[in-house]
Amino acid sequence: MTPPPSTSAPLVVVTGASGALGAAIHNRLSEAGWRVVATYNTRVPRPARQDGDSTWVHFDAADDASTEALRHAVDTQSGRLHAVFACVGAPSSKRPVAQTPIGEFQSVHEANTLSFVRTWHAVAHRARSDKTSVLAIGSDAGQAARANNGPYTAAKAALEALVVTVAKEEEQHGVRVNLLAPSLIESPLAHHVMALKGVTDPDRYFAQLPWGRPLTLDEVSAACIELATSAHWSYTTGQIFPLGAVR
Repeated sequence: MTPPPSTSAPLVVVTGASGALGAAIHNRLSEAGWRVVATYNTRVPRPARQDGDSTWVHFDAADDASTEALRHAVDTQSGRLHAVFACVGAPSSKRPVAQTPIGEFQSVHEANTLSFVRTWHAVAHRARSDKTSVLAIGSDAGQAARANNGPYTAAKAALEALVVTVAKEEEQHGVRVNLLAPSLIESPLAHHVMALKGVTDPDRYFAQLPWGRPLTLDEVSAACIELATSAHWSYTTGQIFPLGAVR
């Protein structure tokens, strides 16, 4: 776990902090004493730990007001904005493209791709002045197209393109922008997705994965924080980092 770089409780933003991975990142940072501006959408946040100092903001990828609310929350915080973790996302319904409504393509793109754009619109001015590190959470689906996952694959691939684009645009300001693309993570969302795919025996499904298990929230959240905050990653920008194993 990377400790805060100073005793002044550096500031970070975690969007999607009420989801499983966002919550794991938020809790790790909060427990270590970081100040966190954290966002939620459909679920009222119930942090597992009360350590640290968190400011919660409602954030909806389809709502212009959310961009302003997040910008205001960040602007009212003192000190350097050290890192931004963009964790908002949503799965598809796991149907063939021919049976997937256009509206689903739009909503999945909004959640997984435009949420990053809104986040960047909210924090860009502060990130430039503070030379912030930005980490988006993607998926191995962004580079591994699978049947019955069209909206999600397309959205995550678009997110990867955006991350590289923003990294090139913002290098002149000292902003680093990267993406971590994990494979399946053990979480309530994973079980929901498996149900959509018709999986009735999760343990048997997991046994077919590399090492016979999915990733854990603990190891993915640790990797996210390490990549975004550790000094030995400070050269890295515009990179897509897979987090998985050969199959």
